Amino acid sequence: MLFVKHNRSTYTNLLKAWLRYKKETVKEQSYIKYYTLIEKHINPILGNMNYRSLTEKQIKAFFSDSRIANLALSTQRSLIYIIKSSINYGVSHNLCKPIGELNIKIKKPKAKIVYLTIKEQETLEKYLVLKKDIRKLGILMCLYTGIRLGEICGLCWKDIDFYNKSVSINRTVQRIKNNEKNALTKTKKIVSTPKSDSSKRTIPLPDFLIDLLLEFKSEPDNFILTNTPAFKDTRVYEKYFENALKKCNIRKLNFHTLRHTFATRCIESGMDIKTLSEILGHSSYRITLDVYVHSTIDQKRCCINNLVDYINPITEY
Repeated sequence: MLFVKHNRSTYTNLLKAWLRYKKETVKEQSYIKYYTLIEKHINPILGNMNYRSLTEKQIKAFFSDSRIANLALSTQRSLIYIIKSSINYGVSHNLCKPIGELNIKIKKPKAKIVYLTIKEQETLEKYLVLKKDIRKLGILMCLYTGIRLGEICGLCWKDIDFYNKSVSINRTVQRIKNNEKNALTKTKKIVSTPKSDSSKRTIPLPDFLIDLLLEFKSEPDNFILTNTPAFKDTRVYEKYFENALKKCNIRKLNFHTLRHTFATRCIESGMDIKTLSEILGHSSYRITLDVYVHSTIDQKRCCINNLVDYINPITEY
């Protein structure tokens, strides 16, 4: 049901109605994300405008504002979704007219992908297999599957298929804003299903990981990183990873570097983009292309050498 007062046709009120609708149709973490983006970025700039007379020019000006243009590309895309969806919601309830095609283009320079060098990866792996520990094994799994921090923290033993040598990603651990009344903490930890259908996937496991996992195998419903029914906090595990890097004298890197490293090594070894995209859980192979297809100087040198070998140029005249 719609709850927008016609005598208060501010865009803020339309967004409130849209949020009430979305709360019934999306996951809690998605609702919290939308709510936060609206409060932090949309309302301060567009909130007091009349949604009945909102124009494409005003919306494009919003995305040209330095406060918005300097945000992460993923954040800008989420803002585009919120604005388009809320306007469509208003149109469907005969509150406002469509605003053209709202063809909003945002351009951001490609962020440099940071990944472990071959030498750093070898150093880290030697540390991880020394004095075996289930937490170390979790890091090793991320290096050879590309799974995310929340996904490794949400992994249970029942997700490992030892016969078919694979792991299924069925849940993720997240820390989200706590909007509960009288909440004692600003954030709360939840276990939920993966963020999209493509994120719910099955990944083959190499034999050496299967052998290591068998040494720690526990009850099906136990979380792998704790071997108990309680999951590992993402912040705690990320801190553990940081300490592992320190012990290896490796530069400070965030946990997501493991995913970048996996993807980079896959491309370097010749894996096709479609396969890599499915393993990473991307919704489109174009995302994989945009993010991960970059050539190192060694790759470029190898390609040039292959060209020379193929052509076999005349070097003597």
